[in-house]
Parts: sequence; structure tokens; C-alpha cells
Amino acid sequence: MLGPGEPEKWSAMERRIEQLEDDMTDVKSILKSIEARLAAIEVSLAKVDGHFVGIEGRIGGLEARFASLPTTWTMLTIIFATWGIGSGILIFALNVLKK
Repeated sequence: MLGPGEPEKWSAMERRIEQLEDDMTDVKSILKSIEARLAAIEVSLAKVDGHFVGIEGRIGGLEARFASLPTTWTMLTIIFATWGIGSGILIFALNVLKK
């Protein structure tokens, strides 16, 4: 503790307090500029999020289109059934033409 009879210590403490106050002023201005930059980044991220929502909707539409496409097994079944029916018609036609 400082007593009233120690003026040189009081002046040293006052200088330190003044320096701390000056430093705090600088810290406050730096924090304000950081806050402004963060607000700008937040606005930019909100815009980007809006674009991602649009992309997600488009991807969902593509997924629905792909889900409606026939599978490999369906395609093979259609091909073999078509070949079978075509072969049956061809054999029938050849038998009719022979007579």
C-alpha cells in the first residue's frame, strides 16, 4: 500500500494508470474494427448460405430424376423380353411363309 508520504511512487503509479488507459483506448478501437469486419463476414456468409440452399434444392431434384430411371435389371428384362417377342414373331412369320 502506498501512503501519503510516498509521492514518487504515486506519480509512477499515475503514469502506469495513464499508460493503461491509453492502451485501453487502442484496444477498444481495435475491437470496434474487428467487430465491423466480423459483421461484414457474417453478411457474406448469409449470402453464401442462400446460394447453398438453392444448390441443395437442385441436387434434390436431380436425385428424384435419377431415382425414377430404370435399374440395370429392369433394362435387361425389357431387352430380353423384346428379343424373345421379336424372335417369336420372326419364327411364326417364317413358319407361315414356308407353307
